[in-house]
Amino acid sequence: MNLKTPVSVIKIAGSNLSGDSELTEKQRKRYGTILNEEADKLNELMNKLLSFTQLENKSIDLKKQEIDVDDFVSRYKETFKIKYPDFKITCKVSDVGSFYTDPVLLGSVFQNMVENAYKYSHPNKKELSINVTHEKRNIVFSFIDKGIGIPKDELGNIFKKFYRIENQYNQNGSVGLGLAFCKELVNFMDGEITVNSKVNVGTEFIVTLPYEN
Repeated sequence: MNLKTPVSVIKIAGSNLSGDSELTEKQRKRYGTILNEEADKLNELMNKLLSFTQLENKSIDLKKQEIDVDDFVSRYKETFKIKYPDFKITCKVSDVGSFYTDPVLLGSVFQNMVENAYKYSHPNKKELSINVTHEKRNIVFSFIDKGIGIPKDELGNIFKKFYRIENQYNQNGSVGLGLAFCKELVNFMDGEITVNSKVNVGTEFIVTLPYEN
C-alpha cells in the first residue's frame, strides 16, 4: 500500500455514490463508511509525513519531563486493551522507577510498536510482551510478539519509508510508515532501535534510550 491507495479507494467510493445507478440504503451507508475510514487513513498518513519532515529537519523540540515508567506503560496497556480486546499484552518493569524523556514522542514509539505487533500477528495468537529494564546508562524497552516474523532478507528494509512486509493478515490497513517513523523518533531522542526475528515464531524490537533521572 502506498500514498495513492486511500485516494484510489475514496475515488471509487465517490464515483459509486455519484453514479447514475440506484443505490440501496445499505450500499449508501457502506460507501459512506469506506469514505470515512479512508479519509482517516489519509489524515494519519499526512500527519506522519509532516512529523517525519519535522524530525528530519530537527524543527521540533524535545520537551522532557519526569515520567513514572510503570504508570506510563500501564496506561498504554489499558488503552490498547480497549482498542483491541483480543490482544493479550503483558508488561514487566524491572529496576526502573522514573526517567526524563519526552512523553509525547515516547508515546508515539509505543503506539507504533504495539500497532505493528497487532498488525503482523496471527488472528488467533495476538500476544505482546513489553519488558523495561535499566542497563548501565540506558533504559531498554523490549517488545516481543508471537507474530508472523520477518524473513532475513527483509530485515534490512523494514525501517525504510513505505516499505511493507507482505502479510496475508494485513492486506488493507498499512501505509508502511510505522517502523520508519519509530526509527526516526528514536534517533531524534538519541537512542537506537534494533530487531531480532524468526519467521512464524515472532519478532523482538528493542528500543534503547539514554537513562536520565
